[in-house]
Amino acid sequence: METNKFKVVPEELKGKTVDDIVITNSAVVIKFNDGTFLDVYLDKSAKELKTSTNKLEG
Repeated sequence: METNKFKVVPEELKGKTVDDIVITNSAVVIKFNDGTFLDVYLDKSAKELKTSTNKLEG
């Protein structure tokens, strides 16, 4: 697995259209209309918020 595969690069998210948002007690997941997801989640072991992006390949 690539080490930067899930790194959030704000410039790569600019201009994308939000398709759906899911909010839970420990995470926020934003789905864009191109299949990209932005995850903001609570890492309980480090006690901090973390982010990642990924794209589901069909």
